[in-house]
This record gives sequence, C-alpha cells and structure tokens, in this order.
Amino acid sequence: MGAQLFLGLLLLLGSLQQPPDCKKCRDTGFVPCPEEARHACSGAATLRCSIAARCALCVGTHQVPCPKCKHESGPEYAAAQAANRAFLEELKPIEAPFARPLAHAKSAHFLLTYDIPALKVAGGETLHGGLHLYLERMERVFARFQSDVGAQEADFSAPTHVLLWSRKEDQQKASAVFARQSSDTEAKLMGRAPVVTIFYDKAWLHDEPELHQAVVHQVTHCLLSNVWDGIWPGNIHGGWIDEGLSHAYELAQFGSVRHYCYVEADTILDLNHGAWEPLVRAAVDDGKAPGFMGVAGKNTTDLTPEDQLFAWSYVDFVLRAHKAQFGPLARAIKAKKPLKDALAEALQISPFQFEDLWRVFVQENYSLKEKKKR
Repeated sequence: MGAQLFLGLLLLLGSLQQPPDCKKCRDTGFVPCPEEARHACSGAATLRCSIAARCALCVGTHQVPCPKCKHESGPEYAAAQAANRAFLEELKPIEAPFARPLAHAKSAHFLLTYDIPALKVAGGETLHGGLHLYLERMERVFARFQSDVGAQEADFSAPTHVLLWSRKEDQQKASAVFARQSSDTEAKLMGRAPVVTIFYDKAWLHDEPELHQAVVHQVTHCLLSNVWDGIWPGNIHGGWIDEGLSHAYELAQFGSVRHYCYVEADTILDLNHGAWEPLVRAAVDDGKAPGFMGVAGKNTTDLTPEDQLFAWSYVDFVLRAHKAQFGPLARAIKAKKPLKDALAEALQISPFQFEDLWRVFVQENYSLKEKKKR
C-alpha cells in the first residue's frame, strides 16, 4: 500500500507540474478585457458599475473569452453580463430627467449617482475613481451605523440612493424629482427608500473634506430613518437622536462639526467649526445647560444651534456609556413611544435620571480645552 500511495503522489505531482495547454489564459478561458484600462473599478464594495457595464466588449465583467483557445464562456459569464445589462435598464428612469448618461455604482446598501469630474483627494482625481471612493466611504458609514444600533440586514427595507453633483441645475432637478423638495444645496427624502442629493458647491462646501463630511452626516440621517420601520424620528419629536447621531459621526471621524440641516451657515457663528466637548462641559459646569426634556421634545427642524450641541452630547453619552442600549432606545423613539417610556424600556431610567447621569458623564469625560483636530 505504501508503494502504491507513493506512486499515486508522483503521478499527481507530475500532472500538476504540466504546463497549461493555453499559455495566453492559462486554461482559465478568459483574458482581461482589452478596454480594462478605461473602466477598471477600484475598491471592494462595488457590485455594479455603470461605467464598466457600458463596455461593449465585456459588459462590466472585466474579462473576455480567450481568443486563442476559444474556451466556452459558460452560463455564469452570460448571467453576469445579463445582470449588468439589467442594471443599466434600471438606471434609465434616473437618467431620464437629465437626458444624458450618468455614472452610477451599486453596493450592498447604496446606489450612488455621481457627476463630479474630479476631486482633490487620493482616489478621486477622476469621475470613475471618485464614484468608487465615495461608495466605499458610504459603506463604512453603514458598517458603523449597523454596529451602533445592532441592526440586521433584514432591518433595512431598501438601499439609500445618494446623488452627488457638480452643477447647480442638476441638483435643482434632482432635489425636485427624487427628494420631492426644491434645493440648490442639499435635499433628502427619509423613510423606506431614502434619498439624499448634494451639490458640491464651493461656496457652501468649501473643499473635498467638507463634501465628505456632508455625505457622512446626511447618510446617517437616511439610515436612521430607514432602519426597522421606515420612520424618520426627526419629525416625531426625536430630533435630538436624529441630529445628534449625525453630529456624533462627524465629530468621531473629522474632529469637528461643519454640517447642519435646516440651519443657514451664517446663523451658527462660532459653533460652526468648533469641537463641542469644551462648550458642553463649560455649560454644565456653569449651570447653563438646557434641560434634557426641553431639547429632547423637539423636531429636527426646531433645534437651535445651541440645542444641537446638547443633542450630540446626549447621543454621545448613550453611545459611550450605554452602547448596547442605543439601538433599543432609538427603536423605541421611532416607534413613537413617549420619551419616558422609551428611556424606561431601554435604559431603565427616567428622564430626570438620564439628565443627572449625563451631567456626571460630561464632567468626567469632556475636557474644557479643545482637542487637537484629527
């Protein structure tokens, strides 16, 4: 038996060492698409890309049958091409209002329509590169959000559609058609099929990091509105958790807040660009912090610039001191439960106890000096 096993191993090794019949494709039956340099996609998040899918040779598969060995491409190859053609068909209603082809990419949780020719950021120097860069960034926001709220894939009813523009007229049209409101800058539609459309206007978003920050802020709103029930907490007296979470993600990633919803930039004054820990800490130390119930009972559109400081801090407190309970608390608020019931159910405390614990948290964790920006 030992000799036979040894002979079998020799035969197996010999077969493995034999050169491939086709040196061009190494017997895979496929070679890179000759047009690959024109439509090579970057990043791991992309499932479909319209730029690649429009290639007449590979239809977005990035490979073509080997011309030398004439290997049969098989049903999987045909199915992949058919799926990309179907994706292009799905995009036609989006492109119809603009009467021109646009760039789109789809990931597990987003559809991105992208029309910014170039950005001053690594990976975004071209329209195609920027398309994939921002899709990757949005998937990172989703991963953080899903972890923070403890949601499952089935808890989301639809992907979020994000549209980014370099021309004001496109933003105006997109906001009216897809977000059902008119806006020269940003607009969003909350709920079961969220949409956010943003104009990269240098007068409003001064550089690429501000565009990135705007996307993080608005995508967070969309995800919170979509998860579990398609209900936006921002118009059911849950503005503090709606705006507070978006600001929490801004501060965590960028070190300061530069983005606001429904508030004109010139009304924010010094709060617009600062870190917020020292401001909240000083207010608590001086006894000037507003009451929790006064802030927590407002809709997002009713939050003042000062309210937003404390809305962020309330969310920061729950995420850092009671992270496992943040999802249940958000879900209870979205279910339109009274705040006292939501707090009792998720944290086993009353609103007054929440405020007392929050004040202790602020004094133990917030510095009076601004931290260096990341």
